Amino acid sequence: MDILDQTSPLTERRMVANDGNRIVAYLIDVVLVAVVSIVPFVGWIAGLAYLLTRDALPFLDGQSIGKKVMKLRAVSAEDDQPLTNNWGPSILRNIVLFIPLFPLVELIVLLTNDQKLRLGDQWAKTRVVQWEN
Repeated sequence: MDILDQTSPLTERRMVANDGNRIVAYLIDVVLVAVVSIVPFVGWIAGLAYLLTRDALPFLDGQSIGKKVMKLRAVSAEDDQPLTNNWGPSILRNIVLFIPLFPLVELIVLLTNDQKLRLGDQWAKTRVVQWEN
């Protein structure tokens, strides 16, 4: 497929997301979870479930709320398909953020990786792209 072909999935909709937009999207999700977690037990479970599965949730069209606001989407690195209902890669890419101090490691890897992939992306074979609706 010609890279300049307008029907190419990489031309308009699927350019690699920049670091700043990814960080803002993550912070939006964290603030949302913090607010939900005010409700004891149920809020904590809902927040945890959201953080693990946020990129696969069908009612959000496979985007976390932060990614939706920032017009980003996590997709499979192999075929650029959204992670909607693709629970395994979504959980794998997000579970690493629950390891103590690992979000800092992930930030350093994201900022220094030429392909803009954090470790969770590399392990789950995903990437985050700009997604204009």
